[in-house]
Amino acid sequence: ANCMHGVQSRCAPLRQQHGNSTTKTGGECPTSFPNANALGCTFNKTLWNTMGRVIGIELRSLWLQSVGENTPSGTPHLGLDCWSPNVNLQRDPRWGRNLESPGEDPYLNGMYGVEYTRGLQYNSQIDGRFLQAVATLKHFTANSVEGYSWTDDGQWVPTSSKHDKQHRISRHNINTKISMYDMATTYLPAFAKTVQEGGAAGIMCSFNRINGVPSCANEWLLKQVVRGQWNFSGYITSDTGGLDDIQLQHHYTSDWNSTVAVAIQAGCDVESAIWKANGGKNNSGIYIKYLPTAVRLGFVRESDVDRALAHALAIRFRLGLFDPIADQPFWKIPPEVVHSPPHVQLSKEATAQGFVLLKNDNSVLPLNPSSKLALIGPHVHDRSVMLGNYLGEVCRNDRSNGCVTSFYEGFANVTQSSSGTLLCAQGCAVSGTNTSGFIEAFKMASDAETVVFLGGLDLRWESEDRDRPNIRLPDIQVDLIQKLSKINPRIVLILMHGGMVGLDDVLDHVEAIVSIGYPGPYAGEVLPRALSGLEQRAWGKLTMTWYRNSITEDLNMLDFEMTRSPGRTYRYYRGNPHFRFGSGLNPLTTFTLQDVALEATNCFEGSGSEGSCGRAVLSVLVTNTGRKEADEVTIAYFAPLDIPEAEPAWQLREQVFGFERIHLNSGESTKVSFSIQGNETFQLADASGNLVTFPGRYQLVVSNGLDWVEKTIEIHGHNNIIRWVKLEDDIVHSQATA
Repeated sequence: ANCMHGVQSRCAPLRQQHGNSTTKTGGECPTSFPNANALGCTFNKTLWNTMGRVIGIELRSLWLQSVGENTPSGTPHLGLDCWSPNVNLQRDPRWGRNLESPGEDPYLNGMYGVEYTRGLQYNSQIDGRFLQAVATLKHFTANSVEGYSWTDDGQWVPTSSKHDKQHRISRHNINTKISMYDMATTYLPAFAKTVQEGGAAGIMCSFNRINGVPSCANEWLLKQVVRGQWNFSGYITSDTGGLDDIQLQHHYTSDWNSTVAVAIQAGCDVESAIWKANGGKNNSGIYIKYLPTAVRLGFVRESDVDRALAHALAIRFRLGLFDPIADQPFWKIPPEVVHSPPHVQLSKEATAQGFVLLKNDNSVLPLNPSSKLALIGPHVHDRSVMLGNYLGEVCRNDRSNGCVTSFYEGFANVTQSSSGTLLCAQGCAVSGTNTSGFIEAFKMASDAETVVFLGGLDLRWESEDRDRPNIRLPDIQVDLIQKLSKINPRIVLILMHGGMVGLDDVLDHVEAIVSIGYPGPYAGEVLPRALSGLEQRAWGKLTMTWYRNSITEDLNMLDFEMTRSPGRTYRYYRGNPHFRFGSGLNPLTTFTLQDVALEATNCFEGSGSEGSCGRAVLSVLVTNTGRKEADEVTIAYFAPLDIPEAEPAWQLREQVFGFERIHLNSGESTKVSFSIQGNETFQLADASGNLVTFPGRYQLVVSNGLDWVEKTIEIHGHNNIIRWVKLEDDIVHSQATA
């Protein structure tokens, strides 16, 4: 099953009420959460862990109830293996699956993977002997190109025929050329962290080639890195149809015996094959078809098959599927846990915390719900776009999602309870040329005190197999917003999206901008409350750089080098974006950061105890200086100052090494601390991809997106290669800076 932000299943079957032969009850639908691009913006590790646990226990219950996946036929039957989380980076804002990723930073994505995985797999409160479910990380690795719309030189061209597909670049045939430096610092760390710290039991290899070798046939990647360096003991699966791509798309092999041989010998234990449309037994996979012959003809050793089988069956043992079930609590999870009130409440909290306020001129937010508001834009009546992708059934037997509160209904509830007035006009669709709704929208705007414009994108613009040609807000929305601003300048722009949306044409025409990602089924209820100041735990920070529109002219979609000018993501980008990674305001209050201390422990050769050397703690005092209680996020970064230009790492502008989300009452202060261990915190890479700690000065910054505290710490000694050799102790001391 996919469990990206909830179990991707049908609702549970109805049950006959105890003692009543005619009345049925239950039939709970799986709890759905915001999509990962919104969840990342919460910067809430506890929330990610708890969400994983909720998804895991609901999966167990739905599995016991024999529920199928969320397809019209209800097949296939759910398994206990979640193909989640997606920890690929948001490398380029045009990527169609940015909504599935928590952000553009490897540390952030790694922490998201760690907490989600721990929550999903390990539930010692129920039974610490077995896995609750299995997390299978995807897509390993460097997977951030989708559909057949890219030419060899990275130009986007509409695809209209099968012939076009054969001459375009997609995730199925791309050869991602990646330096060893970028591999070590960008494309591997989130997976490594989730395996080594989170204990993920599964990995999915991606469709693409990496430096000429398909991921699922890449022995260096799957054996040397994953099993050798990371000590991974779980199983590895292909993406669906990925093994076919080795031969048919990449032309890496010329016959099926060779294809299954390179895959299974590289370490791909399990094949995911295309599921039959009629839901029948799946026997179309090339492992099933060709492995027996490949063994008989000597292409594959029996020991290779035995090893793959052992890895796959070990997962079933770890789930407790081959042990007596009488004393296993996981076999007794009741139906009532699915969509229980605490689970729904957690999803609502996640929704509120994933909103990011980017602009709030003239303190237009929070809204006054007792005033007259005009709700305008293509998503005012939406019940489905907000849900995102890879989701379970939200409303039983209702593909129109009629049980979901629309944004209009949510705003109506808030304004009615405050004796306010709500006007509404859709105005336009997400895209197109139909302006017939403009006149009504103009009238609503002229009669209102404030306009809330619900715009952005939908899955026709960005999704699996569909990248965007650019990052612009669709022209018809730009046209309507610009004209509305001449009638009523008090506009709050709400953007629903996966990848970031270019704001060049509307930034100066609105007073407030709120990014909500694809926020899940409770956004219609939660967003109006947050905008009206009724959600004290709301608001997060950006996990992606919000570039100017011209960025797509500067960055080749098919170029996976992070450092090539002008640089990708906040870590390397040398331009001036509209909003930086970590940006985010709070309409309820203000916060200040105050320097407290940088406490360092020096370790010289021959002194100190093992594991205690080269450590420091950076602390800041966070104070809520406003009148309302609220949450705040602080993010810690480091920036190398002395790396020689011969090393690619000199181009690193900054890198996250920690973050915390806290809640403070009005006037309250608290100390937030970040631990520093030289060999871990400042882990970079040399040109050969060896993980190293470079000596020299490092600037430390703690920021909430507005205020920041800076310090400098210095590492003495020689480059420490920390991948394969025993670590040497660094000498660390602090130097306070202004």
